[in-house]
Amino acid sequence: MTKKELKEMIKAAIMEETSKPHGNIGAQTPENEPLGFLEEQEEEEVEVETEEEVEVEAPSRELSAEEEIVQGSLEKALESAKKLGNEKLVTQIGNTITYFTRSEVIKEEIDTEDIRSKFLRTLRMS
Repeated sequence: MTKKELKEMIKAAIMEETSKPHGNIGAQTPENEPLGFLEEQEEEEVEVETEEEVEVEAPSRELSAEEEIVQGSLEKALESAKKLGNEKLVTQIGNTITYFTRSEVIKEEIDTEDIRSKFLRTLRMS
C-alpha cells in the first residue's frame, strides 16, 4: 500500500463517517427540514412574578417626635433609592423600615427564651 492509497482510504472513511447522521445532527424532520445544534431554539415564555408594595392600615398610635423624624427619614431614603434604581438598596431600606416599625412603633416584644431556642436550633444545624 502506497502513501497515496492510504490517504485515499482515510479520506473515504472520513467522508463516509461525516455523511452518517449522529443523534440530531444531520437528522431530518418529516418535512425534510434539517435538525441539529445549528437549528434555532424556540424561545420559551417565562412568567415573572413581581412584588407589589401594599400599605396596610395599622392601629394608629401617636409617634414621638424622634420616631416621626426617623420614620420620615427612612421613607425619604426609600424614595431616593427607588429613584436611583438600586433594588438591593431598596430592599435593605425596606427591611430597616420593617425592623423600626416592629421594634419602635408597634413595640413588638421579643421573648428572650424564643431567641435562645432559635440560637440553639441554629447551633444544632451546623
